[in-house]
Amino acid sequence: MLHSVAVRIAFVTVVAATAIAAIFTLFFVAERGLKHANSATSRSAGVSAAGVNLRAEVTGLDHSFRTALRQRNALTMGDWRIARRSWQPAAVELATAVQSAQEQARVRDIEAQIHAYITDYADPVLEIAQYAPATARSADVSEEGRVRLTSITKKIDSITSTAARTAAARSQHADGFTNRVTKFGLAALIFTPLLLLLGGVWLMRGVARPLRAVADAASSVAEGDFTVRLEEDRRDEFGVLARAFNRMTTALSANRDELVARAQRLEESERRKSELVSIVSHEVRTPLASILGFARLLLERDLSPDEEHAYLRIIDDEATRLAALVSDFLDIRLLEDQRFPLRSNQVDLRPIVIDQAEALLARHPGRTVDVRVDDHPVLVLGDEQRLAQVLVNLLSNAEKFSPNEGKITAGIHVTPRRVRVYVADEGPGIPPEHADQLFEPFFRGDAAAAGIAGAGIGLALCRRIIEAHGGRIGFENVRPGARFWFELPSLAAAQAEEDAPEVPDTLKVSDTSS
Repeated sequence: MLHSVAVRIAFVTVVAATAIAAIFTLFFVAERGLKHANSATSRSAGVSAAGVNLRAEVTGLDHSFRTALRQRNALTMGDWRIARRSWQPAAVELATAVQSAQEQARVRDIEAQIHAYITDYADPVLEIAQYAPATARSADVSEEGRVRLTSITKKIDSITSTAARTAAARSQHADGFTNRVTKFGLAALIFTPLLLLLGGVWLMRGVARPLRAVADAASSVAEGDFTVRLEEDRRDEFGVLARAFNRMTTALSANRDELVARAQRLEESERRKSELVSIVSHEVRTPLASILGFARLLLERDLSPDEEHAYLRIIDDEATRLAALVSDFLDIRLLEDQRFPLRSNQVDLRPIVIDQAEALLARHPGRTVDVRVDDHPVLVLGDEQRLAQVLVNLLSNAEKFSPNEGKITAGIHVTPRRVRVYVADEGPGIPPEHADQLFEPFFRGDAAAAGIAGAGIGLALCRRIIEAHGGRIGFENVRPGARFWFELPSLAAAQAEEDAPEVPDTLKVSDTSS
């Protein structure tokens, strides 16, 4: 009857299940009894601890009262007012710890006596002490307080003593229970050889469980969950299967993430193309319309020399603006190709800051520009023209976003290894939700809604230029306005880093926009 492997496995399984069920039943019963005994002991210990705590609070209450009675001042009366309330949590703790209705009634009686001690004895005595100190400090008054306090502490001690005796009795019961648990453990050891012989049960479970895990994981993958993983710590065929399965899901997850990233990049590319078309149509059409309009006026009308000069000045300004816009677009193209030409030389940043600040004042005479630079040179290694371009962009943005009466501050801060150039304005500042996109190409934030001209290219160029110099650029909101800054290695630090190879004439810009 038992020649079939399936029947043998079933027979062994039934026997093993019966034995294991009996053993676990014994241990479950023992464990539950021990848990109840320990819980009861813990509650008794909690009552004792709560009683000791309440006794200490009552003693402290009496001490605060007698201190205030001997020496009445703001400090001692403050301590007394604190002591009048500090005993209540301890009383609540004791009332919570006791179990029987009788003990809870005793705790309520103690609370009533403490309250009576305060309101019927201590508070009136302290009031009397203001007008008749000798009466308040008499032996009769002191004896009454001692009697009240002794009555309270005796009742507390009675509860804690009862709890201690209960804890001792329950601890003894727990010890007896532990002995019975030990006997149960010895009885369980008798079944150990039987468990060792039932290896078929282990084989059955060792095959069914991993197969079920693989099936569940495969179902999860079929539903699109590529984060599911199998345990790889097995040393059998299931371990090999788990490792292969995990490699597969990892590859699928990576491929899906790559596809999602590509889709996002395509979506972002389309969005930026639309933004570029919109920006170009506006930023190019506006100066071009001005140039065409004033050129027609010069061709079709007889104008005075002053009018002709004014119109030519407008045409020159708009053409300059258009040329700068085209130059920015060309620079963005170079950045997208990850090549940006930089001529590396020793550059003094001090005259760049001063010259560009003066140029801003020349273009906007009504502005206030505060230049904060020292008298000595500030040398770095870089492209003077490109660094000036960065400063022009930062100053131009500060002028655009500052109110007419606002002050623009430009300065340099020097440390032994770094040089920081900053431009601060008194404008509205940068909203937190725009911080991550501020240096992205064509991002303009709220500028378009505010009617501020621009293509959203300047800060992106600034970031790429500064990063190509081995520096970093950033901003922080100040009150009022915002402060934009860029940092470059000082000349000494740059030369120390460039001791091995020479600085190339053309530096490659890494694409950090993604």
